[in-house]
Amino acid sequence: MSTGRKPDFRAFVSRKNGDKTYYNEIGVAWHVGSDGISIKLHALPTDGELVLFPPKADDK
Repeated sequence: MSTGRKPDFRAFVSRKNGDKTYYNEIGVAWHVGSDGISIKLHALPTDGELVLFPPKADDK
C-alpha cells in the first residue's frame, strides 16, 4: 500500500518500565478498503505491545 501516499498511522512497540511507558517506532500503517488496515513493519516486536498512532501534524 505504500504507493507514495503518506501513512495514516505510525506503528510503535510499547514497553513499561515501572511507571513509565516507552515507545519505539517500528513501522507505518494505511487504511485499506472500507474497514482494513495494512501494516508495514521495519522490525518485529518480541515483547511489548504493538500500538498505532496517527502521525503528528509535522509528519504530514
